[in-house]
Amino acid sequence: MRCAQCGVELTAAERGRPRRYCSRSCQARAYRARKDGGGLNRRSMPRGERARGELDRAAIVRSAIRIADAEGLAAVSMRAVAASNGVAAMALYRHVSGKDELVRAMVDAVVAEHRPADRDSGDWRAVLEHQARHEWALYQRHPWVLAVLASTRPPLGGSVLAMVDRSMTALAGHFDADTSLSVYLLVSGYVQGMALLLTAEDEAFRDSGVGDERWWSSRRDHLVGTAGVRYPWLAEVSAEARLDDWFEFGLQRVLDGIGARL
Repeated sequence: MRCAQCGVELTAAERGRPRRYCSRSCQARAYRARKDGGGLNRRSMPRGERARGELDRAAIVRSAIRIADAEGLAAVSMRAVAASNGVAAMALYRHVSGKDELVRAMVDAVVAEHRPADRDSGDWRAVLEHQARHEWALYQRHPWVLAVLASTRPPLGGSVLAMVDRSMTALAGHFDADTSLSVYLLVSGYVQGMALLLTAEDEAFRDSGVGDERWWSSRRDHLVGTAGVRYPWLAEVSAEARLDDWFEFGLQRVLDGIGARL
């Protein structure tokens, strides 16, 4: 049994009624939340929503992904996910141990969304290219994933390991394991570096409501009008934001470099 407020494991009471809270402070916070309307009173919920069988791990993960997609990873909390499912936060701890496990499950779920490349084709470049475009599309659909995967300690769920394994297998006949991992990190690092532009744009648009093309177009027109002689290339560069084109150009150059090493 876990604390109804913070979710820590409770020791069984030697006598009397089973404990619901680990401390008086948790009990007080739960009371204040109910008093302020911030807590979810299970007695006030429809009977169907309280049914234990209606809430499972997959539903929890889907809800958390929806929140992260709409508001960013910082908005994902056990309380917020519970509220989106119409249950008390305590109900989630039957399926996930806490936010860290929930985030790992979220990443594993979104990485598993794509169709793998054919790793039996024998074409290392085709496999790496497919994997890079998948990772780029992943950050476009779910910008919050970048902060989780761009780490020396990423979540090592089945989908994430399978993603790495596809590239490692495609490179196995050309490089040793250490070099193959370096090549994988080179390609993935390039994708993640470019994806910083995606996540920055996502946050900027959420804050300002102004899209990237509109922002750059206004700045370019101003700079060309006031400093065009000093920076003549500004007049020649298109004002259109072309992240996908820039990504493809860089990806091909990275793969060309790997090919030259071979």
